[in-house]
Amino acid sequence: MDLSRILAEFYRLKFGQTLAREARNLDEVFLFFLFSDYFGIPNPYKILFLEVYPDLMEEFHRWHIRMGLGKSPLEWIRCC
Repeated sequence: MDLSRILAEFYRLKFGQTLAREARNLDEVFLFFLFSDYFGIPNPYKILFLEVYPDLMEEFHRWHIRMGLGKSPLEWIRCC
């Protein structure tokens, strides 16, 4: 093994879990802003998010399962 691979593995073991958790938290914040209008919270950026809704349906499914919701909390999204 060369030094760069050893350092990369050390970095992954030392900080990988923390970085993965932080990335998951950022994803959840993004999803909240994306769907906040449908939870009754006005979102001034909703017109900018319209083009990404179809691409994020699978991500939305994983999110509501992670939050402990067996089915989609939004009646207009049938992902399960």
